[in-house]
This record gives sequence, structure tokens and C-alpha cells, in this order.
Amino acid sequence: MGTKTKKPSIARLPFGSRAIGIDLPSVVIAEIGINHEGSLEACHRLIEAAAIAGADAIKLQTADPEENFAPGTTSYELYRRAFLSPEATAEAFAHARHLGLEAFTTSGVATFEWVDRLNPAAHKISSSTLFHFPLIRLGARSGRTLLMSTGMAELVDVDQAVAWARQHGCRSLGTLQCTSLYPAPLETLDLAAIVHLRDRYRTPVGFSDHSLSVDAAAYAVAAGACFIEKHLTLDCGRPSFDHGISLDPARFAAMVKEVRKVETLLGSPIKRLLPAVGEVARRMRRYIVAARDLPAGHRLGESDIRVMRVADCRDGLSTKRVDELVGAVTKQPLARFAVFTEASVRFAADKGAQ
Repeated sequence: MGTKTKKPSIARLPFGSRAIGIDLPSVVIAEIGINHEGSLEACHRLIEAAAIAGADAIKLQTADPEENFAPGTTSYELYRRAFLSPEATAEAFAHARHLGLEAFTTSGVATFEWVDRLNPAAHKISSSTLFHFPLIRLGARSGRTLLMSTGMAELVDVDQAVAWARQHGCRSLGTLQCTSLYPAPLETLDLAAIVHLRDRYRTPVGFSDHSLSVDAAAYAVAAGACFIEKHLTLDCGRPSFDHGISLDPARFAAMVKEVRKVETLLGSPIKRLLPAVGEVARRMRRYIVAARDLPAGHRLGESDIRVMRVADCRDGLSTKRVDELVGAVTKQPLARFAVFTEASVRFAADKGAQ
């Protein structure tokens, strides 16, 4: 028989002053993206709203339209209007950190170097840039955590992107389950795939949520997500950009509350007996007791023995030993319903004491 190969452990990912891991509270990322519409003032208001709502981090989109989109496309026009300069992005990062939030961005090749100088918590590879291997190589070589969305990919595409990143030096990699529909219907979210991604790539897995649901993120955490990415806007009714698939601050706060509630409900990943439950169990478990008053020196028969709940017990024999008691001799008088203990009986010599 061949020996089984032990799977590598799933390491925590550095994420600014925080970490992302399967044994840590979920990191909630407010995806501001381009919802600031190119206004640093609006970006600051969104960052402030994210902090108040309980987010752990904010993410921007820093794609140079001249590099990434052909003129005449919708994306070119949107990103041209919403592009923040290096100076404005630096101010946004500083504002986020002042409020206790981590900051990072989805960038392109042309913007990568100056974004990296801002010391982002991670670099993000979006679903659409999962096929941009020069950009993935830059992220892999940066030494920072690389977070890769999979919303537009077949499994073979994710295999190639993960292998490419690792081939080029990435040692801190996270993947995200994502459905690139805007908005994404609930039946398309495939939250069960979170475990598949975790086990296949041995990475912490997040959930990038494009649905309109407040609850989907919490369900994703229950399904194993270690970090959540959700769009935030100040006004869901504003046209264009990503406002229509975003949560407003109140609903974003409600989402964070649900995520934290699920984490509380999930509790420990290791089955445990809480001390308070142990006290309840001690009173409610079954123990071996005398079926009637018994004198000292009495040889026990089956009719002398019962398994019952009693008012209190701390040293009773395990019920696994009920058969051993048949033929044992009482060392002392026992009242009806007294619990049998090691001290109260002498076991038959041919069975021996255990």
C-alpha cells in the first residue's frame, strides 16, 4: 500500500495590520471601487461610511483607462471619469488608515508600481484580470498577499492562474468565490464552491458578493468564507458605475451584523463541552444505581442494578461497566438509588478491577 500524501496546512494571509485565516474572524471589505465617481470628497465619505458600518477594509479600483479599455467602450468612459490620481489615492488610503481600516486596490500594469508604494494590505486580481498573466506576475513578485477573484473562470482557468502566481513567487494567496453577474441572482452564487476552492488550492477563500442580498455574505461565512467583499454606495439610486449592485451604509451595516452573528453561532471548529454545559451534563447523564436498599457484603444480581438519572453525581461508575457489577460485592450499605462507585463495591476476583 502506498503512503498517503499529507495535505499542506492552510496558512494565514498577511493583510496590513490584520490577517486572513480560517481560524480568524472574517475580514469584511467595503468595495468602494469607482462609486466615488472620481471625487476624492465622495471617496472620503464612502470610507467614513464603511468605518461606521463595521468594515475592516476598503478597496478601490485603480485601472488606468488608457491602458485597460479601448476608447468608445462603456468601461473606458466610466473609468476615465472615475480615475483617482496617485495623490488622491494616497489621501484615500491615509484617510482609511486614520479610521482603522486597511486599504488596497485593483490596479493595472501601468498603475501597479505607484499603488504598491502606498503599502496596500494586498493586491487584488479581479475576475476580469484573472486572465492578465503579466499583472498576476507583478502581484506575485510584490511579496504582498494576492487575492484572486474567480467569477469569470472555468476551473482550468483558476488552476492556471494559481499555478502562474505560485510559479512567480507568490507565497500568500487567497481565492474568492464570485459570480460575475450584475446583479447576481441568489441561485447563481454557488456558496458550496467555497470549500472546493479551499481544498483544491489550500488557500483561505473569500466571497465577492454581487447579489442584492444582505444575507448572502453571512451564509458565505457559514459555508467557510474567511473574507467578504461587497460594494458600498451612498445612494443605490444613482445611475451607472456600480451603485445599482451596492448596499447603502445602513444595509451594509446590517450585513456586517449578520456576518458577526453567524461567526458567533459557528463558535469553535473543534467539538467541545463548555463548563456550563458540563454542569448540566453531570446532573442529567445516566449513572448505575442501586435498585433497592442493599446491605454491606451483598453480592449483586441484575435485579439490584438500574441505570438512572440522579440528582447529583461526581464519581459514579461509567455505564459501560454495568455488566461487571453483576457478581460484585458491596463494601458498605447502599440506600436505594445510591450511585455505585469504585469505593462502594468489590468486583469479582475473576473479572478484576478496572
